[in-house]
Amino acid sequence: METDAIKKFILQIPFFKAFNDNELNKLVGRDKVFKDCKKGGYIFKEGDPGTSLFVLLFGEIDLVKKGEGGAESIILKLKTGALFGEVAMLTGNKRNLDARASSTKVVVMEFKKKFIEKMIPSIQSKFEKQLLFIIATNLDTMNMRYAKLENSVEIREKLAEGGDI
Repeated sequence: METDAIKKFILQIPFFKAFNDNELNKLVGRDKVFKDCKKGGYIFKEGDPGTSLFVLLFGEIDLVKKGEGGAESIILKLKTGALFGEVAMLTGNKRNLDARASSTKVVVMEFKKKFIEKMIPSIQSKFEKQLLFIIATNLDTMNMRYAKLENSVEIREKLAEGGDI
């Protein structure tokens, strides 16, 4: 019964919509896939091994980068449905920032690389297609943000040349 409630809940997250009932059972019916933390708690920290990816089921997370002297910058705020940690998992690199709970409660699903590699081919293929789609979407979003930033820099430079700022 608990698995059915979990499946119903996670089907609201776009990442899981490609999976059928049997496949979802295999994804959610294993121990230690769910992690929760309270506000200020860490899902992972910079320098941790990148051995898994996460799907944010509930709450909000800040991706935080520490700069020189310990100053922190929030790189991105993630909301329910977001997938994160995939780049370090795919490259095998260590985490390059912190993932910290910014809402009162956060619940994530953690998918370890070893688990993904042991999935039956049909589930693994769907998982990888969903992951590829999300990575492509994120890249497209970053490209648009970069273009806007570049455009705003060009406008500022033109205004500065004209003595308007």
